[in-house]
Amino acid sequence: MAALALDTLIFFVTSHCNSKCRTCFYWEELNQDTDLSFEEIKQLSATMPRFNEIWLSGGEPTLRTELVDILELFYRANGVRSINLPANGILPEKLLALLEATFERCPELRINLNLALDGIGETHDRIRGVPGNYDRALESLELLEGLRHRDARLRLHVNSVICSENVDEMLELARIMRDRFDLDGHYFQIIRGEPMDPTLLEVHKDTLEQLHQDLKPLYEHYASKVGARKSWFGKATYLGVLGLYHEIQAANLERHHRWPMPCTAAQNIAVLDANGDIRSCELRERLGNLRDYDCDWSRFWQSRERAEEIAAIKRDGCWCTHVCFIHASLKASKKALAIDVPRAYLHQINSRKDTDVKGFANRA
Repeated sequence: MAALALDTLIFFVTSHCNSKCRTCFYWEELNQDTDLSFEEIKQLSATMPRFNEIWLSGGEPTLRTELVDILELFYRANGVRSINLPANGILPEKLLALLEATFERCPELRINLNLALDGIGETHDRIRGVPGNYDRALESLELLEGLRHRDARLRLHVNSVICSENVDEMLELARIMRDRFDLDGHYFQIIRGEPMDPTLLEVHKDTLEQLHQDLKPLYEHYASKVGARKSWFGKATYLGVLGLYHEIQAANLERHHRWPMPCTAAQNIAVLDANGDIRSCELRERLGNLRDYDCDWSRFWQSRERAEEIAAIKRDGCWCTHVCFIHASLKASKKALAIDVPRAYLHQINSRKDTDVKGFANRA
């Protein structure tokens, strides 16, 4: 494979968080005083190439005081045109104001807002450790739905982390979200890493397979919602990609299983922690700290540490359920795009169950 250019940066823009999520794999690193300063981020941007998108993380990204300034910086200096912004929805008015200010200053930027909902009512609040979070998240969705109708640059999604405590509620949560809100998508990720509460990892593969089967009509509901997906080819590609994500995640849930394409961590995608630690992936060890390179990204990109990490991933194999890296690796694989995505689409269509009048699979 030819050398890949950086396409996506996963940026933990702050370690500060106002949730206490029991599913969090980063919980020991939260609420520290070692976050990169805005001046250090400016130096980072000045030494980075042009690239396509930033997937923000944290902490709670919306708590970063200079977040709008940071997004504008990468928008103007590095040509970033797509931001994935996760949010817990605890501060609805602040979230709305942040998005409006960002769109005003970055007129060609698209924001994929992923609001976290990990259960219904008290289940969500219990998993995320904040009483009243569910109601405030719904209030945030109502506000953002209005902005989405006014501004096509916003794509509004719900993201749910599947764990042992909520897996039986996911189908009903999906129904509620579909019936109550005009969303662009609802995505389901499997709990990963070493969470605060390890008992939440106990999700059985058979249970996950059944949930995926029951959710297939939901994926079809959202498949025609946005842009290119309104065409038959776009819809088929969307469903095939989601199907392939699930195949890979299910295969790696209980043990490592080779992906149908090479992992491109540290090639077209990389991770920058809030304190400046650089990783190929959140699930692998740090390769160094940005401050070790005087906040010069180009020095890290040309470093021996990065080259050795790429070689180690290729040599040893490193397979996981992390959708961000499945996504980045898929984008770089002509074979997977041409063969595995269509195959996953056909499998999804051929295995479809009868659906009820509301569009979800019938269950006995």
